[in-house]
Amino acid sequence: MVKNSIEAMDDPGSILVVSKFDPDTNQVVVQVIDEGKGMPKDRLTRITEPFYTTKEKGTGLGLMVSHKIISNHKGSISYDSEEGKGTTVEIRLPLS
Repeated sequence: MVKNSIEAMDDPGSILVVSKFDPDTNQVVVQVIDEGKGMPKDRLTRITEPFYTTKEKGTGLGLMVSHKIISNHKGSISYDSEEGKGTTVEIRLPLS
C-alpha cells in the first residue's frame, strides 16, 4: 500500500501510516493516507480486478493479491479517495 501511495504522487507530498486497536471489534486497524492525485469513483471500484492497472509498468495483480491475503486472514480492506486530494486505505485484521 505504501508503494502504491509513493507511485500515486506526482509532486512531493506526505504519506501517513497509522495503526491502532479497535476494542469494539477486537481488530488492528492500519491506515495508509497519501496526498496523491486520488482516484475517481469508477476507477476505485475496479482496482482489485485482476490485470486492471493504471500504471505503465504494472501487472494489475498487486492489489488483487493483497485483498486475497487480507481476506485469508479474516480481515477487510477499504478505500476512500478523492481526485486531487489523495487516498486513504484502511486494513482491518482480527487479533484472533
